Amino acid sequence: MSPPVTRASSRLAVVQRRAVAPYLLRSRAPLGNASNVLGVHRAADEPKRQKAARVKKDNAKTKRATAKPPSTENRNISEVCDTVKQPVAHTDVCQDSEHLQKRSDAPQACSCLLLNIPDVDSADAGDAQMCSEYVAMAIRQRYLEGQEVSGDMRAVTIDWLMQVQREFKLQQETLFMTVSIIDSFLQNNPVPKKYLQLVCVTAMLLASKYEEMYPPTVGDFVFVSDDAYSCGDVRRMERIILKRLDYSLGRPIPTLFLQRACKVGQAGPRERELASFLMELAVLDYDLVHVPPSLAAAAAFAASRRILGSGPWSASLQHYTGYSEETLAPVMQAIVRTLENVTEQCKLQEIKSRYVKVSSSICEIDVDGFSSDLWCKDRF
Repeated sequence: MSPPVTRASSRLAVVQRRAVAPYLLRSRAPLGNASNVLGVHRAADEPKRQKAARVKKDNAKTKRATAKPPSTENRNISEVCDTVKQPVAHTDVCQDSEHLQKRSDAPQACSCLLLNIPDVDSADAGDAQMCSEYVAMAIRQRYLEGQEVSGDMRAVTIDWLMQVQREFKLQQETLFMTVSIIDSFLQNNPVPKKYLQLVCVTAMLLASKYEEMYPPTVGDFVFVSDDAYSCGDVRRMERIILKRLDYSLGRPIPTLFLQRACKVGQAGPRERELASFLMELAVLDYDLVHVPPSLAAAAAFAASRRILGSGPWSASLQHYTGYSEETLAPVMQAIVRTLENVTEQCKLQEIKSRYVKVSSSICEIDVDGFSSDLWCKDRF
């Protein structure tokens, strides 16, 4: 008596017949189509009743789809999906650059082919925070003109936010993102000066939620503002800022660009600390609000190298930052002017204390020695 024929035995027979056939004659499906091939075999093994019911159900769906035309939203989504499904050719940037360097007919006008610049992005291709690609959300120059809030008020409030950052032990990224939210909101939404502190504490609350692992609560920010506003005021301002900015809070910050510049320039701890302080100093300057974050970071790093005598602005730094030393000179001069104001007459207590700390840790001398010996206007 022969054993009963089951679905498993029939499949086993098919596999054995394929094994007997030569390797070149076997039908091989690509890896991506393996599930589709399995689906075809399963469809062949379905009972006729189930298959007929499935076909009837599909026909009913087709009739309903033809009876009611798809909406515009669904049509747009389908078009986007079709675009995504199209295969995209893979190109290796490193291989392409090597290929161009080996070609004898490569254009000699391309400086990147002549300078033999190393590729510092090869190890960070998957790190989105290294900002290899960058699109800026621009801030208008002198956007406070005609408003009740002035540039000096902005500087005093940001200096107070630096104190709040130190008390709450927040990261530097939180501070820069706070200033970015403040400038982005105020340039299109003038507010009375009595609400400036409310806008600033709400911006730091949003930045803390974005950057910090354990952000301060709404009550904490109400406490540091000396109960000038209630928790409900902060929550209402939070909704207003998010709606006016259309929830676009992801503007790049100078810290990430400074990290990239320090990597290219092989900076030491002293250069990093001084450049980080100069970036915080540039945040207070109302004349530099329109400067892109990448330019501010490059100028702060170039100024720190110039102050500490670490060498000129190299070709690699110019290539990877995208700025020449001539382009950085005006921003560097503005940062030095702000530094001079801090050393001579400064009403901003927090930046003054940070200046004393940085100057003593970097130069191991007093403040007067840092301000007179290490930097002078002739260098810039």
